[in-house]
Amino acid sequence: MKQLIAAHASVFMKTILVFFSPIKPIILLVGLSTILDTIAGIWKAKKLKEKVSSRKARKGLIPKLVSYIVAVLLVYTTDFFIINELVSNFISIDYLSTKLVSLALISIEIKSIDESFKAVKGCSFLQKITDIILKARDIRKNLK
Repeated sequence: MKQLIAAHASVFMKTILVFFSPIKPIILLVGLSTILDTIAGIWKAKKLKEKVSSRKARKGLIPKLVSYIVAVLLVYTTDFFIINELVSNFISIDYLSTKLVSLALISIEIKSIDESFKAVKGCSFLQKITDIILKARDIRKNLK
């Protein structure tokens, strides 16, 4: 009996993994951005001489990570069964709402990382990147 339950559980888990496999890179990006935000927050706290505990970091990271990933999985599920059919009539991008929600979550994390960077270094790394891109564009225009 235990073997039968284990076999069915294994098949069920494999089915779930196959169902969500198209968005595995998106889930990894959302998870990575959340982890990087936590690292940036710890870095900021250490530089500003604030108290950092592993318990506080875990209580912030784990629920946030789980909620972000569950949100992406739920949006993908509704996207797969409902939204994608409706949107694909107008736009030829598969799982658009999943990608938009993931992009929103990642942008929230990037903004948070930028705030931590600005608190420590006094300048925004997003602004520096924007300045570099604008200068490169101006140089390219001048070369033409």
